[in-house]
Amino acid sequence: MDEGGSPAEWRAVLFWDFDGTLAVREGRWSGALVDAVRRVDPHILLHADQLRPLLQNGFPWHQPDVVVEVTTSAAWWARLRPVVMNAYLAAGITQQVANAAADLLPATYYRPDAWCVLPDAASALERAQRGGYRNVIVSNHAPELPELVRDLGLSRPVELTITSAAIGAEKPNPLIFRRAIDLARAWVDRSWMIGDNPVADIAGAEAVGLRAALVTPTRPESATRGLLTTVELIVASNRHF
Repeated sequence: MDEGGSPAEWRAVLFWDFDGTLAVREGRWSGALVDAVRRVDPHILLHADQLRPLLQNGFPWHQPDVVVEVTTSAAWWARLRPVVMNAYLAAGITQQVANAAADLLPATYYRPDAWCVLPDAASALERAQRGGYRNVIVSNHAPELPELVRDLGLSRPVELTITSAAIGAEKPNPLIFRRAIDLARAWVDRSWMIGDNPVADIAGAEAVGLRAALVTPTRPESATRGLLTTVELIVASNRHF
């Protein structure tokens, strides 16, 4: 606890991953790249399966040990642009179309109607809030995520959205978790991280002293608990899973 905060100001917090935990984008990144090309020329034949293997490296979260200087949204997307352009060109898209599609990608990726809030996500957030927890999203994302959270109708139960772009570090880097704890004024002993990635979310959170719960709402066949059940158990017992 820092010297400027009284115990009453610190709260039990549920830190949430976003993509794959609370919501999912149709086609994810490869689908967004296809959508951007179709906005430029709807007659171009391009499929997400062509792009997916070309997007396995180069995103900021592929190098979580690297801490970067936080600048602007435009600078964040500019750093990603070579990855996008290389994928387009490797898939046979012309330079002209690739450039135009890359320009459209930020708005295309964060188009609210391309996203779906996962079942029980809103109910789980509301249950956590009623149980005395502050809901805070901590996600490896571009700077536009807070606006998407608002547009998806989640801003009432979610008090704060923290992106890796705003911190300059990607999960599981301890820096983003420590910064999130500070920004949320989280009481570490009573706070949890909930996410679908065992490394970025679970191991990363546990490395800084948070408890963590693995959920896989996009894979209902998984043996992990659902979102609402997870929150109910945390609220009821606050014990380690």
